Amino acid sequence: MGDVLERFAPATREWFRSAFAAPTTAQIGAWDAISAGRHALVVAPTGSGKTLSAFLWAIDSLIAEKVRTQPAMDAAPTGRKKKPPPGTLPATRVLYISPLKALGVDVERNLRSPLVGISLAARRLGIATPEVRVGVRSGDTSSSDRRRLVTDPPDILITTPESLYLMLTSQAAQTLRGVHTVIIDEIHAVAATKRGAHLAVSLERLDALLDKPAQRIGLSATVRPIDEVARFLGGSAPVDIVAPRATKAFDLKVVVPVDDMQGPPPMPERSATRAGADADEDPPTIAEVLDEPDWLREGPDSTGGLGENTEMTGSLWPHIEEAMADRIVPHRSTIVFANSRRLAERLTGRLNEIYAERLGLEIPDATIPAEMMAQAGSTAGAPPVLARAHHGSVSKEQRASVEEDLKSGVLRCVV
Repeated sequence: MGDVLERFAPATREWFRSAFAAPTTAQIGAWDAISAGRHALVVAPTGSGKTLSAFLWAIDSLIAEKVRTQPAMDAAPTGRKKKPPPGTLPATRVLYISPLKALGVDVERNLRSPLVGISLAARRLGIATPEVRVGVRSGDTSSSDRRRLVTDPPDILITTPESLYLMLTSQAAQTLRGVHTVIIDEIHAVAATKRGAHLAVSLERLDALLDKPAQRIGLSATVRPIDEVARFLGGSAPVDIVAPRATKAFDLKVVVPVDDMQGPPPMPERSATRAGADADEDPPTIAEVLDEPDWLREGPDSTGGLGENTEMTGSLWPHIEEAMADRIVPHRSTIVFANSRRLAERLTGRLNEIYAERLGLEIPDATIPAEMMAQAGSTAGAPPVLARAHHGSVSKEQRASVEEDLKSGVLRCVV
């Protein structure tokens, strides 16, 4: 296949070689298909550079197209480039579709590195490089920002399947008439669902707007069966499957915090009850904490017919919470998954209480709901925060704060 990087412009090659030792197997296979204009489904483990392989070719093509279609941009005396005249390109050219709003924000942040790096490499090579603008439209986007995306569309638009449908059903559809590349990330999350069926229709509606069908690139680390998902991605068109062999090494442990799960021993007084709570108060049952319906926790006489009572004299949760704290504290980053938003909030509040107890600090008033404890920030005078909750009911600003704190190491745990 030769050096696949030779297919890119000099500035793009320069940046990639300075940032990475060499392309991964997944990137080589992806660029072979993408550079030829074919639809591609790239299936490779997390960390193999799948997303960059899709975006880098799109960015390189965008820059080349802008150089061809726009007047040459003379460098100003300060070294800054003149802003390209508006309306010189037919609106958005690259569409990135993410099933998760949080993933879209993450991709926008990660796009800055190649965009800035290629611009700096071009400056070193004495090559004029036009600006490539990135925008985001999702359920979190304000009405004013949505209007701005219509009047001044970005070159690369990050969106969700639902927002793409809304755009195609409104005047915003005109901003998509120039799309030449559609990247669908985490395609396994939608392929076999109603959202996936809806997205498939939206992709066909998008192609109906275009002079030429857009190139589709699907990305996933876990999709199965690959052939079926490739048919979903391409519709009636053929799709190249890029799925290099990868060996997965699992480090899996099943841990039970007590010897007898049916009769867990009482916890030491320090963590047996919430601070300030009545020590005689019965601890919540597993069913109550998990928000199970009444028929499931009523026992042998319930219509569910379980044949046994799910209520227990002792609770496993204090033991589970302490065991979680034991594993979270020594590590830099931990992600805990819970079955419901309510459980995530309650568990986060308890982890923060346990952490404060272990540091010998004053524990927040027990009258403060655990949900408020879960979202508490590190404000002056407040106990240190070990964990914060992250789910769909958390505001856009709070989610961004949680994600940034986890990545920077300020926050050790997200539930």
